[in-house]
Amino acid sequence: MLRRCGLWLACLAFALWADEPALDFIHLTDTHVIQLEGVDSRLVAARQHFRPSAKTLPAFLADAGGRYRPAFFLITGDLIDAFRLADVNGQVDAFTRATKGSPAPLYLALGNHDIANYGVDPAAGKLLSVQFGAGEARAAWIAAADCFRKGTYYSFEKQVGRATYLFLVLDNSYNTGEIAQEQMAWLRRQVSGHKNRAVIVAMHIPLIENATSYAIRSALSDCRVALVLAGHTHRDRMAEITLGLGPTVEVRTAAFGYGERHWRRVRLRQDRIEVYATGEPERVEKTIPLASAIMSP
Repeated sequence: MLRRCGLWLACLAFALWADEPALDFIHLTDTHVIQLEGVDSRLVAARQHFRPSAKTLPAFLADAGGRYRPAFFLITGDLIDAFRLADVNGQVDAFTRATKGSPAPLYLALGNHDIANYGVDPAAGKLLSVQFGAGEARAAWIAAADCFRKGTYYSFEKQVGRATYLFLVLDNSYNTGEIAQEQMAWLRRQVSGHKNRAVIVAMHIPLIENATSYAIRSALSDCRVALVLAGHTHRDRMAEITLGLGPTVEVRTAAFGYGERHWRRVRLRQDRIEVYATGEPERVEKTIPLASAIMSP
């Protein structure tokens, strides 16, 4: 009798767990899609290691979308290797072609490469990278990607059971680390009066010790940041940092452009976030509990 009762309770617990609200998405970064046809041979020699990404990215999106059925893909910058290669355009178009068959929506952040132009120093023959055409690049991205329709920084919400997740996607793509004051004002407005939201911040360049990071920290000082997702360093990293009203976890994922297994599965639940190991979609690497204050009764 006791054994039968124990089995019944175990089945009930499993059923309750299986019915627990959850939302999965996939984080990847630094895809570095590149189109090299017609490009100066010196640029080709310097950047051809990213050539495969134009094929591996669409294959990954199709496979992962069908296998894991994520609600969306979140790609945190360096979507392409450069906005323009010398006088050759079309890099944003190459990314659009690579992602047009995605089975789930794409949320994108801009990285430093996405607003950069490459050239070759005629005297030294070395690669040059400048961001003088950043305005033109941003305009092209706004025209190309649905997520940028209102600008290159934006927000969206996802409801998971009793928890409301507020995603803040930032544009911190300047090499200098500068960020516009209007973006900081927007960021403060987004979190004002929303202490009951679990905030997830997505951006390309991680929080470091510079003026922009200090400004972001200040703007987020009065909200509960549950997770920060970034890229840029091309390496995996997971660290607890102080941000907002308490500790949070900053997660960086290795560059997809250097390996098609460089991606993470993230599962949102009503009381916690589960971050999976890079390239291991069945192994939870970190569980992040949500503060009780952000869960609606």
